[in-house]
Amino acid sequence: MSSNYDVIIIGGGAPGEHCAGALADGGLRVAIVERELVGGECSYYACIPSKTLLRPGEAVHGANNAAATAKIDVEAALAWRDFMVSNYSDAGQQRWLAANGIDLIRGSGKLAGPGVVEVNGVRFTAKHVVLANGSDPIIPSVPGLREVDGIWTNREVTGMKAVPRRLIILGAGAVGVEMAQAVRRLGGEVALVVNTPHVLPREPRPLGEALTQVLRGDGIELALGVHATGARRAGGQYFLELDDGRTLSGDRLLVATGRRPRVEGSVSRQSASKRIRAGSKSTHD
Repeated sequence: MSSNYDVIIIGGGAPGEHCAGALADGGLRVAIVERELVGGECSYYACIPSKTLLRPGEAVHGANNAAATAKIDVEAALAWRDFMVSNYSDAGQQRWLAANGIDLIRGSGKLAGPGVVEVNGVRFTAKHVVLANGSDPIIPSVPGLREVDGIWTNREVTGMKAVPRRLIILGAGAVGVEMAQAVRRLGGEVALVVNTPHVLPREPRPLGEALTQVLRGDGIELALGVHATGARRAGGQYFLELDDGRTLSGDRLLVATGRRPRVEGSVSRQSASKRIRAGSKSTHD
């Protein structure tokens, strides 16, 4: 493995992979720095597993609406999810990188100067550095929420080993509504909380209103136009307090209130602060 490249890409998710492939096709010496799985959030913890978990419920719902009788084999559905995320192995992506002449540097990368990337104490140089670091879930400042053990984000919910009996979801963006419908159609009860009059608050209003009705039709409990004022866990249950006086409880709590750029340790503190402020608006707040 070389220590000098034309381009080093920090982050091996979908943007990093696409960038690396295009640059390598152009004849450049390229390396990707990745601390987890090559393929990133979409491949293992977001788009692919969420759509895989949604599909069985969609198929059964369509069949039952067409005067047929169908039901979901939950164990098989979760096994199919594992297959679709390659059982959380990036061996296939490693082979693709090698076949395209792209070096994979395992570890956490950070900028150590102009054209210098440090990975686990080892320095690599490049003419150009691309930041494709991805993002992390936002845990909002609801009293008690950040101190609660075992809350779910997109990773835990898409990787569920069993369907929750009752799932409380804070936030109604893409992750919240997808997993609300997936869990409900897989047999769990769901309560969805958002402080706007309809789900998908960042999308066009008619779309959010239409999906609100669909979720209600699925039997999902919707707490609309309310704010969470407290969170706690007791006796194996999660409790979410709302400003209208209600308290929702469930055996799992999914926080799906948006994401912020993953920049800590990769860029300067001042630049990171600016980027986090720009990307930290919550889909619940």
